[in-house]
Amino acid sequence: MRLRMRLLKGANALLYLGPLLAGMSGMGWGTVLPFVAVFVLWLMILRPEQWPATTTEWLTGRALGAAFTQILSQILLVTVLLGFGRGVVGLAGVMLDVHPMLPIAISTSAIFLSRMLWDARDAAAAGLFLDDEAEEARVPHAAAEALGSVIPLLTQPEDADATTLRQALDAILHGPSASQRLDALKQAISTSGRFHAALRRALVIWTTEPEVVAPGRVSNALSAAFELSNGSPDLLRLFLPRALALVAAFPDRASGFPTGPVLRQAASADLDGGPNSDLPADLRADLRDGLLALARAVETAQAKARPAADTDHRDAELHGTPSPV
Repeated sequence: MRLRMRLLKGANALLYLGPLLAGMSGMGWGTVLPFVAVFVLWLMILRPEQWPATTTEWLTGRALGAAFTQILSQILLVTVLLGFGRGVVGLAGVMLDVHPMLPIAISTSAIFLSRMLWDARDAAAAGLFLDDEAEEARVPHAAAEALGSVIPLLTQPEDADATTLRQALDAILHGPSASQRLDALKQAISTSGRFHAALRRALVIWTTEPEVVAPGRVSNALSAAFELSNGSPDLLRLFLPRALALVAAFPDRASGFPTGPVLRQAASADLDGGPNSDLPADLRADLRDGLLALARAVETAQAKARPAADTDHRDAELHGTPSPV
């Protein structure tokens, strides 16, 4: 990744070299417009988070104002580079003799090279950004995209069958942005006026599948499943035995489980209140025992993983290599 970033900086240098070379070859101010077009296209490809993402967004005054500001900044940048090139020629007294299309071609090549080296959307989905400004600008777009992608799940009827929901979850909760989509779905379900019983059940089953947990496909899967189950005896009865089996089978994934204190707090909650007032006492006791057992299992797995992580960290410091944690 570091090599790719260095190569990207080299490709970016070609972008600025174009108008500089144009100025040094004596080209007039009529070349500003084509260079501005190249610079704007480069910005759209390399920094899509700075531009409206949809047609509707383009039609808003705020988006148009931001786009206009971006274009003006590129006009200023091109003008400065072109003027600087002409100034260098004036001081040196020697003008370069190049083909009029060469400077434009050099700047345009930066677009293709940059695109080959960096896919801004894939990088953002993986949590990689060119700088802090790009990360801050990407956050609202990423949240909107995540919410938009889970809307089809929220429109499923309460009596939707498990197979349909499973297929929908497989289709949406995949790829590097799956964790963010799951967060958006969890938040949307929690704030919705509907309970989404079928969807909650399907999510608990999906997020506690070994093929999801073992490879760490969705880092927040178990935590999300518990948050959607907490307070519902039926869902907790589904979640707890699956979670206990998973933490025993994959203790290295314990960091993705709800923490011990969170589980203990849930165990101390009054499961006999509200709509669950007719819950049998033995079932309430079983749920509390299950929550406490999971809390102990998670804490044990995390305690075993901690010394190994500390050892790796010390070895990395001794050998002068970056720590894996």
